[in-house]
Amino acid sequence: MFQRVTLRDIAKDAGVHFTTVGLALRNDPRVTPATAARVQASARKLGYAHDAMLSALSLYRHRNSQRFAGVIAYVVTYSPEQLKANLTEQVVVAATAAHALTHNFRLESFQIDAPEMTAERLSKLLRARGIQGMILAPRLPTPGPMPNLEWEYFSPVAMGFSITNLTVHRVCPYHTHNVRVCLRQMRTHGYRRIGLILPREIYERNRGHVLGAYAAEQYLLPETERVTPLFVPNAQITKATVGQWLRDQQLDGVILSSMPLEIMGFIRELGYRVPDQLGVALICLYGQTENFAGIDEHVDQLGESAVDAVIGMIGRNEKGLPAHPHYTLIEGSWVERPTVRALPV
Repeated sequence: MFQRVTLRDIAKDAGVHFTTVGLALRNDPRVTPATAARVQASARKLGYAHDAMLSALSLYRHRNSQRFAGVIAYVVTYSPEQLKANLTEQVVVAATAAHALTHNFRLESFQIDAPEMTAERLSKLLRARGIQGMILAPRLPTPGPMPNLEWEYFSPVAMGFSITNLTVHRVCPYHTHNVRVCLRQMRTHGYRRIGLILPREIYERNRGHVLGAYAAEQYLLPETERVTPLFVPNAQITKATVGQWLRDQQLDGVILSSMPLEIMGFIRELGYRVPDQLGVALICLYGQTENFAGIDEHVDQLGESAVDAVIGMIGRNEKGLPAHPHYTLIEGSWVERPTVRALPV
Protein backbone atom coordinates (compact mmCIF):
# COMPACT_ATOMS: atom_id res chain seq x y z
CA MET A 1 0.00 0.00 0.00
CA PHE A 2 1.34 3.45 -0.97
CA GLN A 3 2.42 5.58 1.97
CA ARG A 4 2.92 9.30 1.43
CA VAL A 5 6.28 10.71 2.51
CA THR A 6 5.77 13.48 5.07
CA LEU A 7 7.87 16.39 6.22
CA ARG A 8 8.52 14.54 9.49
CA ASP A 9 9.95 11.58 7.50
CA ILE A 10 12.36 13.91 5.74
CA ALA A 11 13.23 15.64 9.02
CA LYS A 12 14.16 12.30 10.62
CA ASP A 13 16.32 11.29 7.68
CA ALA A 14 18.06 14.69 7.46
CA GLY A 15 18.44 15.11 11.24
CA VAL A 16 16.56 18.43 11.47
CA HIS A 17 13.30 19.70 12.94
CA PHE A 18 10.27 19.19 10.69
CA THR A 19 9.64 22.95 10.52
CA THR A 20 13.11 23.35 9.03
CA VAL A 21 12.13 20.94 6.26
CA GLY A 22 9.28 23.15 5.09
CA LEU A 23 11.56 26.18 5.03
CA ALA A 24 14.35 24.31 3.25
CA LEU A 25 12.05 22.99 0.51
CA ARG A 26 11.02 26.62 -0.19
CA ASN A 27 14.67 27.79 -0.20
CA ASP A 28 13.92 30.12 2.70
CA PRO A 29 16.96 32.30 3.51
CA ARG A 30 16.59 31.47 7.22
CA VAL A 31 17.98 28.00 6.41
CA THR A 32 21.68 27.76 5.55
CA PRO A 33 22.49 26.53 2.02
CA ALA A 34 24.22 23.44 3.41
CA THR A 35 21.18 22.45 5.51
CA ALA A 36 18.79 23.18 2.63
CA ALA A 37 20.88 20.97 0.31
CA ARG A 38 20.86 18.13 2.86
CA VAL A 39 17.10 18.35 3.35
CA GLN A 40 16.42 18.47 -0.39
CA ALA A 41 18.68 15.46 -0.93
CA SER A 42 16.72 13.52 1.73
CA ALA A 43 13.45 14.52 0.06
CA ARG A 44 14.66 13.19 -3.31
CA LYS A 45 15.96 9.99 -1.75
CA LEU A 46 12.65 9.28 0.01
CA GLY A 47 10.61 10.11 -3.09
CA TYR A 48 8.84 13.12 -1.58
CA ALA A 49 6.34 14.83 -3.88
CA HIS A 50 4.68 18.18 -3.17
CA ASP A 51 0.95 17.66 -2.57
CA ALA A 52 -0.70 20.30 -4.74
CA MET A 53 -4.21 19.25 -3.62
CA LEU A 54 -3.27 19.70 0.03
CA SER A 55 -1.86 23.17 -0.72
CA ALA A 56 -5.01 24.10 -2.61
CA LEU A 57 -7.15 22.92 0.31
CA SER A 58 -5.09 25.02 2.72
CA LEU A 59 -5.50 28.04 0.45
CA TYR A 60 -9.25 27.44 0.26
CA ARG A 61 -9.58 27.19 4.05
CA HIS A 62 -7.73 30.47 4.53
CA ARG A 63 -9.20 32.35 1.55
CA ASN A 64 -11.14 34.77 3.74
CA SER A 65 -8.16 35.65 5.88
CA GLN A 66 -7.55 39.38 6.02
CA ARG A 67 -3.92 38.96 7.03
CA PHE A 68 -1.79 41.55 5.23
CA ALA A 69 0.71 39.66 3.09
CA GLY A 70 2.94 42.56 2.06
CA VAL A 71 3.69 45.05 -0.68
CA ILE A 72 4.44 44.34 -4.34
CA ALA A 73 6.63 47.01 -5.92
CA TYR A 74 5.37 48.30 -9.28
CA VAL A 75 8.50 49.75 -10.87
CA VAL A 76 7.77 52.37 -13.55
CA THR A 77 9.69 54.68 -15.89
CA TYR A 78 7.18 57.53 -15.94
CA SER A 79 6.06 60.27 -13.59
CA PRO A 80 2.59 60.46 -11.98
CA GLU A 81 1.80 63.33 -14.37
CA GLN A 82 2.60 61.17 -17.41
CA LEU A 83 0.32 58.41 -16.09
CA LYS A 84 -2.65 60.79 -16.24
CA ALA A 85 -2.30 60.97 -20.04
CA ASN A 86 -1.90 57.23 -20.63
CA LEU A 87 -5.32 55.54 -20.54
CA THR A 88 -3.99 52.06 -21.25
CA GLU A 89 -1.44 52.15 -18.42
CA GLN A 90 -4.16 53.44 -16.08
CA VAL A 91 -6.19 50.30 -16.84
CA VAL A 92 -3.13 48.10 -16.25
CA VAL A 93 -2.31 49.73 -12.90
CA ALA A 94 -5.90 49.57 -11.66
CA ALA A 95 -6.31 45.89 -12.62
CA THR A 96 -2.94 44.95 -11.14
CA ALA A 97 -3.64 46.73 -7.85
CA ALA A 98 -7.14 45.25 -7.54
CA HIS A 99 -5.90 41.71 -8.17
CA ALA A 100 -3.06 42.13 -5.69
CA LEU A 101 -5.60 43.10 -3.02
CA THR A 102 -7.50 39.84 -3.54
CA HIS A 103 -4.32 38.11 -2.34
CA ASN A 104 -3.88 40.60 0.55
CA PHE A 105 -0.99 42.38 -1.15
CA ARG A 106 -0.83 46.10 -1.76
CA LEU A 107 0.64 47.47 -4.99
CA GLU A 108 2.92 50.48 -4.62
CA SER A 109 4.57 52.39 -7.50
CA PHE A 110 8.25 53.34 -7.54
CA GLN A 111 9.66 55.52 -10.33
CA ILE A 112 13.10 54.16 -11.03
CA ASP A 113 14.15 57.14 -13.16
CA ALA A 114 12.82 59.81 -10.80
CA PRO A 115 15.13 62.74 -9.97
CA GLU A 116 17.89 61.68 -7.53
CA MET A 117 16.74 58.04 -7.71
CA THR A 118 19.35 55.40 -8.54
CA ALA A 119 19.24 51.62 -8.83
CA GLU A 120 21.31 51.32 -5.65
CA ARG A 121 19.06 53.67 -3.73
CA LEU A 122 15.86 51.95 -4.87
CA SER A 123 17.30 48.53 -3.99
CA LYS A 124 18.14 49.71 -0.48
CA LEU A 125 14.71 51.31 -0.07
CA LEU A 126 12.85 48.15 -1.08
CA ARG A 127 15.06 45.91 1.06
CA ALA A 128 14.66 48.17 4.10
CA ARG A 129 10.89 47.87 3.76
CA GLY A 130 11.02 44.09 3.31
CA ILE A 131 9.57 44.22 -0.22
CA GLN A 132 10.46 41.12 -2.23
CA GLY A 133 7.87 40.95 -5.02
CA MET A 134 8.41 43.26 -7.99
CA ILE A 135 6.48 43.93 -11.21
CA LEU A 136 8.44 45.78 -13.90
CA ALA A 137 5.93 47.91 -15.81
CA PRO A 138 6.36 48.43 -19.57
CA ARG A 139 8.95 51.09 -20.35
CA LEU A 140 7.40 54.34 -21.52
CA PRO A 141 7.54 55.92 -23.98
CA THR A 142 10.21 53.80 -25.73
CA PRO A 143 11.82 50.37 -25.16
CA GLY A 144 15.22 50.24 -23.50
CA PRO A 145 17.33 48.82 -20.66
CA MET A 146 16.44 48.71 -16.98
CA PRO A 147 18.94 49.95 -14.35
CA ASN A 148 20.70 47.10 -12.60
CA LEU A 149 18.94 46.56 -9.26
CA GLU A 150 20.20 44.09 -6.67
CA TRP A 151 18.13 41.37 -8.31
CA GLU A 152 19.28 38.61 -5.96
CA TYR A 153 17.02 40.06 -3.24
CA PHE A 154 13.86 40.36 -5.34
CA SER A 155 11.27 38.28 -7.21
CA PRO A 156 10.79 40.24 -10.46
CA VAL A 157 8.29 39.76 -13.29
CA ALA A 158 8.20 42.07 -16.32
CA MET A 159 5.15 43.02 -18.37
CA GLY A 160 5.81 42.95 -22.10
CA PHE A 161 9.10 43.01 -24.01
CA SER A 162 10.00 46.71 -23.74
CA ILE A 163 12.68 46.11 -21.09
CA THR A 164 15.46 44.93 -23.38
CA ASN A 165 18.41 43.99 -21.16
CA LEU A 166 17.05 41.45 -18.66
CA THR A 167 16.50 37.71 -18.65
CA VAL A 168 13.36 37.86 -16.53
CA HIS A 169 10.03 36.06 -16.29
CA ARG A 170 7.50 37.96 -18.40
CA VAL A 171 3.78 38.31 -18.97
CA CYS A 172 3.13 39.50 -22.53
CA PRO A 173 0.47 39.90 -25.19
CA TYR A 174 0.49 36.95 -27.59
CA HIS A 175 1.48 39.08 -30.58
CA THR A 176 1.79 36.22 -33.08
CA HIS A 177 -1.71 34.99 -32.31
CA ASN A 178 -3.09 38.53 -32.45
CA VAL A 179 -1.62 39.24 -35.90
CA ARG A 180 -3.08 36.04 -37.30
CA VAL A 181 -6.50 36.76 -35.81
CA CYS A 182 -6.45 40.31 -37.22
CA LEU A 183 -5.54 39.13 -40.72
CA ARG A 184 -8.12 36.35 -40.65
CA GLN A 185 -10.86 38.70 -39.52
CA MET A 186 -10.05 41.27 -42.20
CA ARG A 187 -10.15 38.55 -44.86
CA THR A 188 -13.51 37.44 -43.49
CA HIS A 189 -14.71 41.01 -44.01
CA GLY A 190 -13.75 40.78 -47.68
CA TYR A 191 -10.30 42.45 -47.76
CA ARG A 192 -7.60 40.72 -49.76
CA ARG A 193 -4.46 42.88 -50.01
CA ILE A 194 -3.81 43.83 -46.39
CA GLY A 195 -0.75 45.87 -45.48
CA LEU A 196 1.02 46.53 -42.16
CA ILE A 197 2.40 49.89 -41.00
CA LEU A 198 5.04 49.28 -38.33
CA PRO A 199 7.41 52.02 -37.11
CA ARG A 200 10.89 50.70 -36.41
CA GLU A 201 10.60 52.08 -32.86
CA ILE A 202 7.72 49.65 -32.20
CA TYR A 203 9.76 46.64 -33.37
CA GLU A 204 11.60 46.19 -30.06
CA ARG A 205 8.45 46.78 -27.99
CA ASN A 206 7.04 43.49 -29.32
CA ARG A 207 10.47 41.88 -29.93
CA GLY A 208 9.77 41.56 -33.65
CA HIS A 209 6.83 39.21 -33.19
CA VAL A 210 4.33 41.42 -35.04
CA LEU A 211 6.53 41.81 -38.11
CA GLY A 212 7.58 38.16 -38.00
CA ALA A 213 4.03 36.86 -37.81
CA TYR A 214 2.90 39.17 -40.62
CA ALA A 215 5.82 38.14 -42.86
CA ALA A 216 5.14 34.45 -42.19
CA GLU A 217 1.50 34.89 -43.20
CA GLN A 218 2.61 36.60 -46.43
CA TYR A 219 4.77 33.61 -47.33
CA LEU A 220 1.67 31.41 -47.24
CA LEU A 221 0.26 33.44 -50.16
CA PRO A 222 1.20 33.18 -53.85
CA GLU A 223 4.13 35.49 -54.60
CA THR A 224 1.98 37.80 -56.72
CA GLU A 225 -0.36 38.41 -53.76
CA ARG A 226 2.25 39.22 -51.12
CA VAL A 227 2.40 42.70 -49.60
CA THR A 228 5.54 44.52 -48.43
CA PRO A 229 4.93 46.21 -45.03
CA LEU A 230 5.73 49.86 -44.42
CA PHE A 231 8.58 49.36 -41.96
CA VAL A 232 10.34 52.71 -41.51
CA PRO A 233 11.31 55.03 -38.64
CA ASN A 234 8.47 56.97 -37.03
CA ALA A 235 9.58 60.25 -38.57
CA GLN A 236 9.19 58.81 -42.09
CA ILE A 237 5.52 57.88 -41.64
CA THR A 238 4.02 60.88 -43.41
CA LYS A 239 1.04 61.44 -45.68
CA ALA A 240 3.36 61.24 -48.69
CA THR A 241 5.03 57.94 -47.73
CA VAL A 242 1.73 56.35 -46.68
CA GLY A 243 0.08 57.45 -49.94
CA GLN A 244 2.94 56.16 -52.10
CA TRP A 245 2.93 52.82 -50.23
CA LEU A 246 -0.84 52.37 -50.56
CA ARG A 247 -0.62 52.97 -54.32
CA ASP A 248 2.47 50.80 -54.88
CA GLN A 249 1.05 47.85 -52.95
CA GLN A 250 -2.51 48.28 -54.32
CA LEU A 251 -4.03 47.74 -50.87
CA ASP A 252 -7.64 47.40 -49.78
CA GLY A 253 -6.84 46.89 -46.08
CA VAL A 254 -4.33 48.25 -43.55
CA ILE A 255 -3.26 47.10 -40.08
CA LEU A 256 -1.84 49.83 -37.84
CA SER A 257 0.50 49.27 -34.88
CA SER A 258 0.73 52.89 -33.66
CA MET A 259 -0.17 56.50 -34.57
CA PRO A 260 -3.77 55.49 -35.41
CA LEU A 261 -5.31 58.95 -35.34
CA GLU A 262 -2.52 60.51 -37.40
CA ILE A 263 -2.45 57.76 -40.03
CA MET A 264 -6.25 57.66 -40.28
CA GLY A 265 -6.07 61.40 -40.96
CA PHE A 266 -3.56 60.79 -43.78
CA ILE A 267 -5.79 58.09 -45.28
CA ARG A 268 -8.86 60.32 -45.34
CA GLU A 269 -6.90 63.29 -46.73
CA LEU A 270 -5.61 61.02 -49.52
CA GLY A 271 -9.22 60.44 -50.56
CA TYR A 272 -9.70 56.82 -49.44
CA ARG A 273 -13.20 55.89 -48.28
CA VAL A 274 -13.07 53.93 -45.02
CA PRO A 275 -14.25 51.17 -44.75
CA ASP A 276 -15.65 50.60 -48.26
CA GLN A 277 -12.50 51.31 -50.26
CA LEU A 278 -9.96 50.69 -47.51
CA GLY A 279 -10.44 48.75 -44.29
CA VAL A 280 -8.39 49.83 -41.23
CA ALA A 281 -7.70 47.83 -38.06
CA LEU A 282 -5.41 48.20 -35.05
CA ILE A 283 -3.20 45.35 -33.89
CA CYS A 284 -3.54 46.79 -30.36
CA LEU A 285 -6.55 48.84 -29.28
CA TYR A 286 -5.31 51.40 -26.78
CA GLY A 287 -6.02 54.89 -25.56
CA GLN A 288 -8.62 56.86 -27.51
CA THR A 289 -9.22 54.30 -30.24
CA GLU A 290 -12.81 53.34 -29.43
CA ASN A 291 -13.91 53.78 -33.08
CA PHE A 292 -11.30 51.40 -34.56
CA ALA A 293 -11.74 47.72 -35.29
CA GLY A 294 -8.87 45.55 -34.12
CA ILE A 295 -7.40 43.49 -31.31
CA ASP A 296 -8.19 43.95 -27.63
CA GLU A 297 -5.01 42.77 -25.87
CA HIS A 298 -6.84 42.42 -22.52
CA VAL A 299 -4.24 44.45 -20.66
CA ASP A 300 -6.14 43.96 -17.42
CA GLN A 301 -5.28 40.26 -17.63
CA LEU A 302 -1.61 41.15 -18.12
CA GLY A 303 -1.63 42.85 -14.73
CA GLU A 304 -3.49 40.02 -13.04
CA SER A 305 -1.16 37.37 -14.47
CA ALA A 306 1.89 39.38 -13.39
CA VAL A 307 0.57 39.45 -9.81
CA ASP A 308 -0.03 35.69 -9.87
CA ALA A 309 3.49 35.08 -11.19
CA VAL A 310 5.11 37.28 -8.52
CA ILE A 311 3.14 35.68 -5.69
CA GLY A 312 4.16 32.25 -6.98
CA MET A 313 7.81 33.29 -6.89
CA ILE A 314 7.43 34.64 -3.36
CA GLY A 315 5.83 31.36 -2.27
CA ARG A 316 8.79 29.42 -3.68
CA ASN A 317 11.23 32.05 -2.38
CA GLU A 318 12.52 32.32 -5.93
CA LYS A 319 14.73 35.38 -6.24
CA GLY A 320 16.99 36.90 -8.85
CA LEU A 321 17.07 36.77 -12.64
CA PRO A 322 16.42 33.23 -13.95
CA ALA A 323 18.77 31.51 -16.36
CA HIS A 324 15.78 30.28 -18.35
CA PRO A 325 12.87 32.73 -17.99
CA HIS A 326 9.23 31.71 -18.38
CA TYR A 327 6.77 33.58 -20.58
CA THR A 328 3.03 33.84 -19.98
CA LEU A 329 1.20 34.88 -23.18
CA ILE A 330 -2.26 36.47 -23.14
CA GLU A 331 -4.36 35.98 -26.29
CA GLY A 332 -6.14 39.02 -27.66
CA SER A 333 -9.57 39.02 -29.30
CA TRP A 334 -11.11 40.78 -32.29
CA VAL A 335 -13.38 43.78 -31.70
CA GLU A 336 -15.90 44.72 -34.42
CA ARG A 337 -15.92 48.45 -35.21
CA PRO A 338 -16.92 50.65 -38.19
CA THR A 339 -13.43 50.98 -39.72
CA VAL A 340 -14.06 47.65 -41.48
CA ARG A 341 -17.03 46.66 -43.64
CA ALA A 342 -19.95 44.79 -42.17
CA LEU A 343 -19.63 41.03 -42.51
CA PRO A 344 -21.10 39.67 -45.75
CA VAL A 345 -24.44 37.98 -45.34
